Amino acid sequence: MKRLRTITAAATAAITVCAALVMTVSPASAGSKPKPSNDPNTAVASDGSTSTAPEFSTNLRGVNSFAGTGVTVKGTESAPPAESGTTVEHAENGQESVIGADNRVQITATTSFPYRAIVHITRDGNGWCTGWMINSNTVATAGHCVAPGGTGAFYGGTFRVYPGRNGASIPYGSCTARRLHSVSGWVSSGDERYDYGALKLNCTVGNSTGWFGFWWQSASLTGLPTTISGYPGDKAFGTLWRSTDQVRVTQDRQIFYQNDTIGGMSGSPVYQNRAAGSSFCVGQCSMAIHAYGVHGSSPHSTNNHGTRITEPVFNNLISWRNAA
Repeated sequence: MKRLRTITAAATAAITVCAALVMTVSPASAGSKPKPSNDPNTAVASDGSTSTAPEFSTNLRGVNSFAGTGVTVKGTESAPPAESGTTVEHAENGQESVIGADNRVQITATTSFPYRAIVHITRDGNGWCTGWMINSNTVATAGHCVAPGGTGAFYGGTFRVYPGRNGASIPYGSCTARRLHSVSGWVSSGDERYDYGALKLNCTVGNSTGWFGFWWQSASLTGLPTTISGYPGDKAFGTLWRSTDQVRVTQDRQIFYQNDTIGGMSGSPVYQNRAAGSSFCVGQCSMAIHAYGVHGSSPHSTNNHGTRITEPVFNNLISWRNAA
């Protein structure tokens, strides 16, 4: 087992708690608070709209990835620098962690698939989180990237995503978010087991970048290989880094792994390349959404971890990507 190594100054700056930045307005409007629900997977949105997860037959357990056209945006070569140069991602429940030797590798070929389908999320120009395209205009991410959790409100400000970003290079340009999504278990209750969400974009860049597939299964995921690719706050701003490991522990709503991560990588896909003929999903397929580093008791204390894509999580992701 890899040995935990504490990250100090760089990581501390990278995961600065942004509680002071919490606002109760949304990108679309003055953001109404979602109504409480007994079901923590009840979907809520920043504009107060409601959506009902579709009812699927039991044989639909996943959707395949799509590579897209790969066509870049001509005339768009560089992005403005960060206003602060630091990541201010909300991560008060435990820093994301490098465990043992840092095995992250920088990805510079960000126009290749699936890396072009991974987005750098900024809020008001500052580094924030990572997300991944799930269709032409929808980005999946962690719930704490769109809402502080337990407050009943979403973050305000301007969210902008940069698909396939490589530092100042933004080969697919950028898009703003017109609506934020999550569930009551996170927004109202702040329960990390329901820490997932999405951004609905004002563009259809996913037709060029492609998107990830995702799936759920009731059987254990332990032993499956895991890749996490995202935008860490301790590296050069807007650069993409990848780490590999395997599922170490499977729980009902979370999975645990020792992929190395740092603040800014929350919302990254926890994925694997599944060959043709694989059950439920073929291609670059996500099984979870990365959200946390080490904290608390075992297995949280020795592993990074994320929100497992279960049947209700899958249904919500499908509902959000199908929404107008």
